[in-house]
Amino acid sequence: MDFILKRTYYPKGTNGELWINGQSIGYTIELPWLQNQRNVSCISEGRYELIKRYTETRGWHILVKDVPGRSWILFHPANNALMELKGCIAPASRLTGPGKGIESRYATKMFEKFVFGAIDQQEKVFITIKENSNMNIIQRAKAPTPKFFKVLRTIGLGLAAAGGALLAAPVSLPAALVSLGGYLAVGGSVLTAVSQVTVEDDQEVKTSKNDG
Repeated sequence: MDFILKRTYYPKGTNGELWINGQSIGYTIELPWLQNQRNVSCISEGRYELIKRYTETRGWHILVKDVPGRSWILFHPANNALMELKGCIAPASRLTGPGKGIESRYATKMFEKFVFGAIDQQEKVFITIKENSNMNIIQRAKAPTPKFFKVLRTIGLGLAAAGGALLAAPVSLPAALVSLGGYLAVGGSVLTAVSQVTVEDDQEVKTSKNDG
């Protein structure tokens, strides 16, 4: 059995969506990506085996096996990643913000049914964790903007403001200046919009995430 966890990264947390056989089955929350640092970062992207583990404290639960540089990474309930997680993954029934969700206990039990059922049938279970490269426009607008495009966004806002000032001038201006104001306003608005929904491509993200 192979699951896919598609992540969307934010400065204050990581949100994910669980998939199996092309079907979405739920969501996850994790810590933000901080170069795989212990206790403060989500784990690195990759393919991991999920195994069934028992302790007196937690009972039966899911352990993510052989995570580079990390240990005891579990799937367990949590509704706020920054307050309740140290690198583990928490299923959620619904996402409410970056690294935040609700009804995590219910979602965890549902995910455990999938995993435990397969393991009890002597089937190996794996999960592939990767970035969600199919973000919609709302997700892109909320995602962190690369530094270069932050600069372009600032320039675009400046051009749009300058163009608006020319168009709204209280005195009559030459036709050339009025036309220039229109071009600046439109061009600045387009530059700002494009910069806002531009996020790091897959190669850039993978390179930065493998540095730690």
